[in-house]
Amino acid sequence: MKFICPRCNRVSIDGNLWCQDKLCPAENALEIFDNGEWFSNFEIVKLLTVLRSSAVYEARRGKTQVFLKIAHSGFQDRLKREARLLAEITKKNPHHTLPVLLPAHEQTSATQYPYGRVVYKGKDKYYEVFAFSEGETLQNILLKTPQPWYQHAGWITISLADALLLMHRFGQLHLGLNPGVVLVRFDRQGVPRPLLLDLGAAAVPDQVCGCWDLRCNAPAYTPPELICPPSQSGVNGQVGPASDVYGLGMILYEMLSGSPAYNYKLQNDEVVYQAVLSQPAPQTGRTDLKNIPQIAERAILKQYSDRQSDVLAFARELQTNLPPVPREKLGFKVNWRSVAIVVASALAISLLLAFAVAISGV
Repeated sequence: MKFICPRCNRVSIDGNLWCQDKLCPAENALEIFDNGEWFSNFEIVKLLTVLRSSAVYEARRGKTQVFLKIAHSGFQDRLKREARLLAEITKKNPHHTLPVLLPAHEQTSATQYPYGRVVYKGKDKYYEVFAFSEGETLQNILLKTPQPWYQHAGWITISLADALLLMHRFGQLHLGLNPGVVLVRFDRQGVPRPLLLDLGAAAVPDQVCGCWDLRCNAPAYTPPELICPPSQSGVNGQVGPASDVYGLGMILYEMLSGSPAYNYKLQNDEVVYQAVLSQPAPQTGRTDLKNIPQIAERAILKQYSDRQSDVLAFARELQTNLPPVPREKLGFKVNWRSVAIVVASALAISLLLAFAVAISGV
């Protein structure tokens, strides 16, 4: 096991982190598993992403490749809420932009065991298991290609809006959308297919005050109404569907402009929060595009009531200015077992015919 700083991503094997950045909270280092280590009956293949509330790994359970999501200490309830919501969605209305929840224990069901608990080195560790998917986080993609093609940016955002709309129909808000929680796979035609690796707060609107924890969120992407002074708790304004519109708008803004709306590199969280609250909502600078930049800029306005009312209204505005998201063309898969059965049957029939001919000749 290693330890990683949640701010600068410095890694230590023994847990003794030292950072030149005086704002670096090294004492809050997060425990992460290394490649080849075992967590219960899961073999860690590699770390996929470190979120503020959990870490997601590529792992193997037996011969099956999966995603393993382990909650950091103090954020177990958040993972439990997410797992219960995913189990409910998967049972009633599975969605291609949401993870496929697998049972925490084999020979059971995801409905019965949506999450698991393991005692590791004297600590309770809570985890979820998702079906594996190819791809990399949108955060990593934007490091290599800060300004993707605007149609790809729009299609990614529309697909994410579709997933959030489903969450809202189940009565839950996300409230924590940022490029680090989105996995993107490019299909055979090069179309981006996002997957939401984290359901955020998974909170009922009228219970946000009781379960909201500012520490869970990436500060530069946090809606202003969720930012309270350190001396207070809860929220700082109306919270609802337009709070998730803000998260979608921040992601779209970053893909259109080529940089985040608020600089958070080596910045203290409080400095970033203050910028979100006090600085004017930025402009994308995309004079080459019509309407789409304005849709993103409206979505990230400070006042809740100034944004699009919900993610459906936001998505419809985008859809009227973009070609439809192309349907994925699935490749033809050969069922080799069926092929083997057909070949064996044909061979058996040929042998029987040959034997019959031989007997008749006698």
